[in-house]
Amino acid sequence: MTGAPDLSFGDGALQVFRSGDGVTRVVIDRPPVNAMNEAAYAGLGECFDELSFDADTRAIVLSAAGDRAFVAGTDVRDFANQHQDDPAWAGRHARKAHAAFHAIFRCSRPVIAAVRSATLGSGVGIVASCDAVLAAPGATFGLPEINVGVLGGAKFLMRLVSPQQARVMQYTGRRLTAEQLAPYGAVQVVDEPEKAALELAGEIAGKNPTAIRLAKEGFNHLELGNLSLFEGYTYEQTLTERLSTTKEANEASSAFLANRGN
Repeated sequence: MTGAPDLSFGDGALQVFRSGDGVTRVVIDRPPVNAMNEAAYAGLGECFDELSFDADTRAIVLSAAGDRAFVAGTDVRDFANQHQDDPAWAGRHARKAHAAFHAIFRCSRPVIAAVRSATLGSGVGIVASCDAVLAAPGATFGLPEINVGVLGGAKFLMRLVSPQQARVMQYTGRRLTAEQLAPYGAVQVVDEPEKAALELAGEIAGKNPTAIRLAKEGFNHLELGNLSLFEGYTYEQTLTERLSTTKEANEASSAFLANRGN
């Protein structure tokens, strides 16, 4: 990115750039491989919590600086140093990572991940918490934790692949390319992920913001609520009722009827 960021979080690891058209870019920038330490996780959570209420943001593109990795997981140096000196560090660190993923997932604005390179460990948790994942050909995804004596991320990986494939990936530490993940439907392969993500975000930003907010709220509830088919549909009707009372919805209905009559 060129120019100074509008906002910065996590000791500079998260940089926010507003475009003025409702699309906001969040760039993870922690050289050399964007490995996340405790401050970066805390900053990620704070960033998305703030953008969730930002009037100038209607859609968010999450990308990363550098070409080596989108996010290479947790910073092993941080883990090795802190874990030895502070027995409570692992639990505190896990809570901050969880809070960061949750902040992305529950953010009231749709979040589109633009991935150009390796996404490993907690990086999988980050992209799997997004609403859409656009990845360059050859970008890789994996959970290498088994190779360094830790575990985690399987539930997030199961948002990208089948449970059986997630098991094989965690048991072995193998990576899959974006092309291999694409048939599962969660990752779209595009030549220029940042450009494609900005175009998609721009399209979303042009929609009724209240409708988009309620739509995301609905998807999150349907995914986590374990509702039956008809329970889910009934719940969605409550969102329609809430939306129908807004000025924007009434204006959209009137415009549609007027255009149909021409």
